[in-house]
Amino acid sequence: MANIIDYIDWRGDIDFTASPFNEIDAVILCQITYLNFEGLIPAEFCKKGVTLRQIAQSFSAAPDVEDRSDTGALINRETFDLFIKAANSNRFGRIEASGFVNKIDLEKEEQFAAATFRIRKAGKKNPSVCIVYRGTDDTIVGWKEDFNLGYKETVPAQKDALEYLEKAASFFAGRISIAGHSKGGNLAIYAAVNAGKKIQNRLFTVYNNDGPGFSEGFFRTEEYLGIREKIRSYFPQLSIIGMLFCHDSVYTTVESDNEGLYQHDPFSWHTQALNFVRKEDTTEQSKFIASTVNQWIQEIPTEEREVFIEAIFSVLNSTKARTNSELSSNIFSSAKTMFKSYSRLSPQTRNTVGKVLQLLFKVSVSNIESSGLSAALGFKD
Repeated sequence: MANIIDYIDWRGDIDFTASPFNEIDAVILCQITYLNFEGLIPAEFCKKGVTLRQIAQSFSAAPDVEDRSDTGALINRETFDLFIKAANSNRFGRIEASGFVNKIDLEKEEQFAAATFRIRKAGKKNPSVCIVYRGTDDTIVGWKEDFNLGYKETVPAQKDALEYLEKAASFFAGRISIAGHSKGGNLAIYAAVNAGKKIQNRLFTVYNNDGPGFSEGFFRTEEYLGIREKIRSYFPQLSIIGMLFCHDSVYTTVESDNEGLYQHDPFSWHTQALNFVRKEDTTEQSKFIASTVNQWIQEIPTEEREVFIEAIFSVLNSTKARTNSELSSNIFSSAKTMFKSYSRLSPQTRNTVGKVLQLLFKVSVSNIESSGLSAALGFKD
């Protein structure tokens, strides 16, 4: 089946005047934002930014092009090829980019990156703006911030996403779209919901692509309900990341040809001329995993969640690796170091970790037995 690269082959010659910006265009911008555009996209907002075609030329000629295009162990390595193909097309090549931010703060446990894309249409005075938030990258601190969502009301990247939106909205006129994949989808919704009426009135669409959710109460707030109709959430058939925590009951399920967690990769999402290929709903396996993990999280007291998460990442950090790629490049040495680090945890901490894992096992078994889905989920009696 066709994917986002095929989409550019089909539609790359059609500009946004003839065919308006759509959900596939948004995902493509989300995916290319995983690349390192430091020094290539201006850090400040610009009324006339650098075009994607110009950025691609500079990117390809950069002496560190291999490092820049290396998205790490968890992001599809075809991302650079996607960017080059998009930048050389009529549809994407003239999009102007500015406001690139890439922030890693180990002390605050934050990973945040964003860029703003201006899309011009013939006869329109003010180009539309699409703000894109990067999802979790290859850094371990990025994953730590994701896990912190399990016990913190807000994380630093959410606050920076809101501040970024407010600054972009004050600089650019016209309508605004926001998009993000994975954690970026969560940031897009968070920023839109908390932006205030003046900015919300200018919002056109908020694209959430398999981003994790929020607390149940978040979806009952006046601020969320006020822009709910502008939010478009897309989840693959076997969504795991996107189904973490609570989410709105209104979403679109996308057909994917990958297995398990790898359906999180937008390259596996099937495309048509103007939209993704729809499925009726997520799979039973997806629902089972989501309900099990979310029930497990809810049953763990907040303080135990914090202890569990801090313990897991203290063990990971003992390897001195900064990225998942570094961690996996010497897996045997890393495993040995982590085992030693775990053995040095206090007895109380190890007891908490054990209790939390036992609870996960208990919830899983209970859900399998009560659902009657053993065969469908691939479990044997």
